[in-house]
Amino acid sequence: MACPNSKCPFSEVKSGNGSTEPAAPECTITDAVKQVHYLAGENLFTKGEKSSCLYAVTDGLVKIINHSPDGREQIVGLSTPSALLTGLQTLEEEEHQYSAVAATNVSACRLRHRALLTSVKSGSEIAVRLVSAINAQLAHSRALMRVLGQRCAAAKIASFIKLVFPESQKGNERYTLPFSRHEIADMLGLSEETVCRQMAKMKRRGILYAPRGGIEVYDWAQLIAIADETPAASGRAA
Repeated sequence: MACPNSKCPFSEVKSGNGSTEPAAPECTITDAVKQVHYLAGENLFTKGEKSSCLYAVTDGLVKIINHSPDGREQIVGLSTPSALLTGLQTLEEEEHQYSAVAATNVSACRLRHRALLTSVKSGSEIAVRLVSAINAQLAHSRALMRVLGQRCAAAKIASFIKLVFPESQKGNERYTLPFSRHEIADMLGLSEETVCRQMAKMKRRGILYAPRGGIEVYDWAQLIAIADETPAASGRAA
């Protein structure tokens, strides 16, 4: 089966077809996969729901959320088209321990747990690919932890922009940020006022343009310097 997601851990390009055209990626577990689509705001799954599938995002961004005891929504993770599998944490559990919501319009491949685990038991290649997906998930989680561990507000915000900005759009293209200033503040442990103030400072320095609902990075070198908290950049952005 043709696969639209070349970054899915279960996608591969088979060589040797004799054609001069680039080969399209194919899915290695076709009997366990269905292509699905969600509009922004729709749930891929909800906390407490029976856990039977996981998702490889082809396009868009997914919020991983929990709710605080007072009912407030907390974003605890993100999933993008980068060899990540949404729902991986509940691969062998009966119920999802969190909810997954489309932050933008999302296309994904939905994989059945049982069929995937059967494939793992019958073939080492699928097992290796699953391990790679787990490693990618851990790397992404560590990247998010590094964002939260930054010392100053400017570094947290710059690091967050780096993390969520799609690789394909890391130029001077505008990207619609699927989070409100309030959501960014909540994720980073900052006040909404601080987020607005720091982004306004970056705008004045010519680093980015950030009207509500969108963001355009003009100077990636300066943004990365702030994210890395180099002394000169951090001093100017504080």
